[in-house]
Amino acid sequence: MFFLSSCAISKDNVGTGMAHLIRNVPFFPQETYQCGPASLAEVMLYWGVKTSPESISKEIYSNSARGTLTLDMVLYAQKKGLNAIHTNKNRNISYIRENINNGYPLIVMVDYGFWKYQQYHYMVIIGYNNNGIIAYSGKSPQKFINEEDFLRIWGKANSWTLLITPKQSKKQ
Repeated sequence: MFFLSSCAISKDNVGTGMAHLIRNVPFFPQETYQCGPASLAEVMLYWGVKTSPESISKEIYSNSARGTLTLDMVLYAQKKGLNAIHTNKNRNISYIRENINNGYPLIVMVDYGFWKYQQYHYMVIIGYNNNGIIAYSGKSPQKFINEEDFLRIWGKANSWTLLITPKQSKKQ
């Protein structure tokens, strides 16, 4: 599976400009407050781990938080035999592009809130072009977000990023 990941990258026109996309990442339209389980299922299925947003939600969704905690996302992927590394140190677009070029979709947390009201949301970045990123978000496959807007909403969530890879991968 590891060697196939680089073969899964293609270039398409999405938004404006030539796009670099990871093609075979499954997509699940997200139900209310289920962006965490949907995002995790998309990336885990990409790596060949059989799962669903519903089965993940049963194990890690928090009713009191009305969502999924970041630590639970990491621990669940690790429990299922994957490498799962979360970071907020790589706060630039080049980190995202490097991982997409290597065939690694990324789960990121963004904040769509305003002023002091937070509205956190997980999305899976599957591609980019010169103007922004392409993500699975909500009910939208291949949603284009321009770079400036993405960096702003990602930065509001402390640039939280989850890189999930198979155990045989040395990527960290």
